Amino acid sequence: MKAHFIPVYYLVSAAAIAPVLAQAADTSTSLDSMIVIGKQTTFNNSDLAGAVDAIGRDELEYEHVDDTMELFSKVPGVSFSRYNQGVINTDISIRGFAGDGSSPHAKLLIDGIPSNLHNGYSELDQLFPLGIDSVEIFKGTSDARYGLHNVAGNYSVSSRSDTDDNELEVTLGSFNTREVQGYYGAKQGKLTHNYFLGYRENEGFRDHTDLEKYTASGRWFYDVSDSTSIGFIARVSRYKGDAPGYLSKEDRRKRTSAASFADQDGGDKKIRHFSVHLNTALSESVDWSLKVYQQTFERERWVRFSELNTLQNRYDDQDHSGIISVLHWQLNDDWRLSWGADLEFQDVVEQRFGTLGQSRRRDSANVIRDRHYDFDTTGTYIKIDHELNSLFRWNAAIRVDRLDGDFDQFDALGNVESRDIYDFGSIVQPKVNLFLSPRSDVTLFANYGRSFQHPFGASAYAPAGTDTGAQDVSINDGWEIGGRWMVSENIELRLSHWQQKAKDELVNTDTGQENVGKTERKGFDLGLNWSVTERLYVWGNYSTTDSKIVNPDSSDAANIGNELRSIADFTASVGANYDITSALVARVHVDAQGDYYVNEENSGGKFGDYTLVHVGLDYETSWGGVNVQVNNLFDEFYEYVFDLNGDGTGTIHSPGDGINASVSLSYKF
Repeated sequence: MKAHFIPVYYLVSAAAIAPVLAQAADTSTSLDSMIVIGKQTTFNNSDLAGAVDAIGRDELEYEHVDDTMELFSKVPGVSFSRYNQGVINTDISIRGFAGDGSSPHAKLLIDGIPSNLHNGYSELDQLFPLGIDSVEIFKGTSDARYGLHNVAGNYSVSSRSDTDDNELEVTLGSFNTREVQGYYGAKQGKLTHNYFLGYRENEGFRDHTDLEKYTASGRWFYDVSDSTSIGFIARVSRYKGDAPGYLSKEDRRKRTSAASFADQDGGDKKIRHFSVHLNTALSESVDWSLKVYQQTFERERWVRFSELNTLQNRYDDQDHSGIISVLHWQLNDDWRLSWGADLEFQDVVEQRFGTLGQSRRRDSANVIRDRHYDFDTTGTYIKIDHELNSLFRWNAAIRVDRLDGDFDQFDALGNVESRDIYDFGSIVQPKVNLFLSPRSDVTLFANYGRSFQHPFGASAYAPAGTDTGAQDVSINDGWEIGGRWMVSENIELRLSHWQQKAKDELVNTDTGQENVGKTERKGFDLGLNWSVTERLYVWGNYSTTDSKIVNPDSSDAANIGNELRSIADFTASVGANYDITSALVARVHVDAQGDYYVNEENSGGKFGDYTLVHVGLDYETSWGGVNVQVNNLFDEFYEYVFDLNGDGTGTIHSPGDGINASVSLSYKF
């Protein structure tokens, strides 16, 4: 952590702790650590201690974005990798892990269903903002519900299921943007049904960045009885986009340009999702939920990273299916037992071919990858919750995961090399969450957890003749301690300090996965909500991240003490909503991020910092509303940077969007 930040945290910590020590305990407690951005208050993730954040629909539905991941720009401690390369567009990172795919580390769930690709990339473009009800983010290692990809936390997104605010919205904006979103929900007897349709197209800020995407979805939930409901969710989505390629360091300020060699870059992705949801009360004290799902992620991409590279065709076809079961048993007023189990089956085809134009070439020099993975995970956990008294509550859990599968690799002649997955054994992960409320307006919290990072792709499978016990997962141990303080009726503050250590951490490269050895990450999270007046509401957050290689792999001994690549040293986000009149609301959102090194050698300089200002106006009418937005108001230059050579000499750059605006008209019925 940079030295000039330290006094700020000491002052805030002292301010939070002083009234706790000065006043007696109060029996009216709120034992949780969640910060909610917006007015929605129906979140219930109070059994997790630490950096739990939520965004309500009132702060989501007015957004208009090409990449749905941009909605996370309001969340503390989230940094962005904006590739802006067609179907490979934006990913995010938390807790000091890179967001550029080098260290998959966060679980994405949509309506409780896993939505990561095999390699850990999050796939959220199947949703539009108007169709989302809420977003909850947990940063840390103490959530026992998930194993695979839950290295540093998880993002949980819920689609809308309300029946009160049916809406049709049309948007026009910069770069010839055209968007239509529609939502309808109704309850008829015991059946609640909800539908969403979204379509967006534009020509992009940079040359050769045309995109077109759509989503159609439906939810049908039937109340079988007062204690049982069964539901079905279906969703289809497609995203087509041209890609402008990456610019050289010398050309990056020509930010609207496309790379001259990238005129054939682009691709499309298709998603199909189906899931069944059962919720039932087996008795007054036992609840059970069951989810069964099947979904397909299909991607095809044409890409050329530099003038020295040739055009590649990259194709993925992934079928994911699974079962998730959770049983809650309220043993008495003070004790609750939870048991969860999940199975996930992945059938993955991954292909990379050299091309002639946009036609694949199948000779030995051009079959780069032709792989078929079966990758299966089985996980279970048991958790006990205990409310000792009105001041103290805790929960502890043990989670165990096992990985299984096999792998086939085909050459240009159709010959196949088959491998079995490494024997990782049973991966045991203890979790603990603690809450203490010495008075009604203060909650002190702490957590500890262990999570794992697994090899993926070919790296997870043992070549013929190799000991299947020769590879292991990377083990991550993390903890967090902090407090949430209602400073007054109108001011809410949360401050926490966290740390996470890993051994045998894996970093993905274009040729495989590299073991960077033992690593350490730590930082602070600060969150604030402030209802200044009845008209003015302010929220803000600031997070630091300090990462380093503690004990590198023997081949990289020179990197000891260096920072990990692609990790911003801080993130900050501040917003203000002002009710000018009862019908007119003004919004300001400032989003900032620090810079980062692009390799573990820490050579070639640092990149990636920015401060972006977005403003908007919402006017409510008798028939709906009008929304005006201006993004990147001051036309700030910002970029995503990647190091092709690993030594700082071959950085490639993707500039972000300049100033842009949109106008939306909505009709509510």
